[in-house]
Amino acid sequence: MLTERIYLTEDKRAYLDTYVSEFRNAPRDAMLVIPGGGYRTVCSDREGELVALAYAARGYNAFVLQYRVGEEGDVYPTQLLDASRALLHIKANADKYFINPDRIFAVGFSAGGHLAGSLALMINDKEVLDTLGVTADELKIKGVVLSYPVVTAMTDTHKGSFEHLAGMPFDKIPEELKKKYSLEENVDENSPPAFIWHTAEDKTVPVIGSLRLAARYVEKKAPVSIHVYPYGCHGISLATAYANHEARVAEPLAQRWLEDSIDFLNSLN
Repeated sequence: MLTERIYLTEDKRAYLDTYVSEFRNAPRDAMLVIPGGGYRTVCSDREGELVALAYAARGYNAFVLQYRVGEEGDVYPTQLLDASRALLHIKANADKYFINPDRIFAVGFSAGGHLAGSLALMINDKEVLDTLGVTADELKIKGVVLSYPVVTAMTDTHKGSFEHLAGMPFDKIPEELKKKYSLEENVDENSPPAFIWHTAEDKTVPVIGSLRLAARYVEKKAPVSIHVYPYGCHGISLATAYANHEARVAEPLAQRWLEDSIDFLNSLN
């Protein structure tokens, strides 16, 4: 397996770790993995490499994003710029990584799910496009997997993520910014297909945000699959005892999300 670290900016807190098979028989699908952490930290221990290796074992070439958080000034669109730079790097090096540039996906967890969703749904953000000097078409991805994602600022789902994203207390964030940050407000008929999964027991980021997002996909007639598994706390990653850092117990039903997501992605032409 080819593993290397690619720095995305002069600030070396933003980088991409590669998990690329050296076995080449046909170009592979690519998966950009975006860990969570409430836009305060990055949980790359359980939501990064473990997930990349799981997708790699199923035929993907995978890439784990470390994005900038935790310091003054690390506010929107810093993280979306980091994710966009990662996507552009993967596309530009499709031959090197032996991937199909038309089948690049992203999977994100919690606040990383919000970032993956932003990467998929906010490709027309003028600030991002102007900073990177690219068009919206260059930032398109094939589909996205959103794992117990932070979705909406329009209801109380996870104030802390949006406070760190905006750099101000939640009640000080202007309504127009709350709307801009809310993934469901950015869905249209051309949005990349989304696989969304959550657990009913999640008390940290309630499932209502995922349900709202799925409903907006349905309303806009964009492809979506939503799975609400009954058991499991927030942050369970692969839902194995090893990855579930809080409970240290496996959640067999929630473990199905990985294969369910792959079935969904394989259905996309």
